Amino acid sequence: MLRVEDVEVRFGGVQALKGVSLEVPDGALVGLIGPNGAGKTTLFNVITGLEKPFRGRVLMGDQDVTSLPPHQRARRGLGRTFQRIEVFSSLTVHENVLAAAEARRSWGRDEPEPARSASELLERVGLGDVERERVDKLPTGLLRLVEVARALASRPRLLLLDEPGSGLSTHESEALGDLLVDLVRDGRSILLVEHDVELVMRVCQQIHVLDFGSIIATGTPDQVQRDPVVQAAYLGTSAA
Repeated sequence: MLRVEDVEVRFGGVQALKGVSLEVPDGALVGLIGPNGAGKTTLFNVITGLEKPFRGRVLMGDQDVTSLPPHQRARRGLGRTFQRIEVFSSLTVHENVLAAAEARRSWGRDEPEPARSASELLERVGLGDVERERVDKLPTGLLRLVEVARALASRPRLLLLDEPGSGLSTHESEALGDLLVDLVRDGRSILLVEHDVELVMRVCQQIHVLDFGSIIATGTPDQVQRDPVVQAAYLGTSAA
């Protein structure tokens, strides 16, 4: 579903990403973890077209999308959320998701009625009870779920989630994990950036670890947890 090959990004004299390569198989839930400043959001921006790489390429399926703008990648089935919450603060929860559903209908074929689609998505992510509330009245955790529902409204085949568990309670985090697993069962592929290590280890089939702009480990949750380099760089234990 997604292949990133030897991507490099520079900001002046700072090399934010250094030869990063990773894959997200079709129908897989893949984690991307690492300390703050490791380059995770920069990589998301490269994948979605918001940042142009100095070197390397991004492929969706067999198609090289490196030179495509964000909206064309979205129309090919790519959706995302953001680390910093990006919602329409003067609109209701339903209207935020409706905006994405209307946009999808403008270029999609045989799309369901947008208002109904928005309501169904909000029920699915657990926000049916606050559907008519303005988003500026909601806590951070629920705003994350609004973003997830809005991203789903574009009906992506590949979904990039940037810290969707931030601000969620333990119960809400467990529900989010169950939702992500269900979305993959429905046929989507997900690349998940998340600092909730317990959530990542529970739901992801494979995990990539990014540190100082480079992939330092790739493997199953058990392999990653046991890797001494990962323990030193991310989990805070000595590699000695």
